[in-house]
Amino acid sequence: MTNVEITTEVWREYRYANGDTYRIENPRSLWFKTDDRGDSHRVLDAEGVTHYPRRGWVAITWSAPSEPVSF
Repeated sequence: MTNVEITTEVWREYRYANGDTYRIENPRSLWFKTDDRGDSHRVLDAEGVTHYPRRGWVAITWSAPSEPVSF
């Protein structure tokens, strides 16, 4: 897995085709990998909780006021 720091983000939100959303407050690092099913990733937040957004999201939005295009 490869780690990328995303401490400039205040929140990030994943959107799914069925209208579901998954929001992560205060993300700190993003870990990504490629496997036989395609790319996947995990996000570690400021509380030390690891999130694994389910596959199939169609859009992602985030707020990073100091670096709007931070990744």
